[in-house]
Amino acid sequence: MSHLIEDNVDTNESAFLYLNLHEDEKILFVVRHHWAGFLGTLGLFLAMGLFSILLIFVGNLVAADQLAQYRQLLITALSGYYLFLLTFLFGSWLDFYYDIIFITNLRMLNVSQEGLLARKISELSLGQVQNVSTQMDGFLRSYFNYGTLIVETAGEGTTGGPGRTGLKGYFSIDDIPDPNRIARAILELHRKIADEEL
Repeated sequence: MSHLIEDNVDTNESAFLYLNLHEDEKILFVVRHHWAGFLGTLGLFLAMGLFSILLIFVGNLVAADQLAQYRQLLITALSGYYLFLLTFLFGSWLDFYYDIIFITNLRMLNVSQEGLLARKISELSLGQVQNVSTQMDGFLRSYFNYGTLIVETAGEGTTGGPGRTGLKGYFSIDDIPDPNRIARAILELHRKIADEEL
């Protein structure tokens, strides 16, 4: 899982120019989503693909003569259907793969790919962190050590969901590998910033 969390990052690399880092800011961690978080989408893709094959198989058993006269139409419809499925899988993979979390010595940046050409960047000053918690529900998440990272803040949050009383906002990021390690790192960086301000 070390390839999902990079901690030796060259901040001067041209791939990070869009982050607009401050002069004294260094990227400490680059975190990608855990691959097991994509299994649900992959399972849906396979189920939808196999369902159409099953439908044709059953149709051939029940009414082979009637289907033979619509063969060209069925081939065209199936081609369009599988093209749609492949487009869905490719778009879902792009959204999944290009969602990246950058943790610097000053901020946490959540880069969220939204569709083919849209990207949303949310940032959180580590000085605003109030609490960091993790959730790892279920067998897969526990076995592969990935889960949800929840960073509660004194400022605005970025994700909808149930209200958290006493705090203005929170960042909730799913499918984070080794979320406890990331949570500890964020809290340590927050304490370091708080000590420097004193």
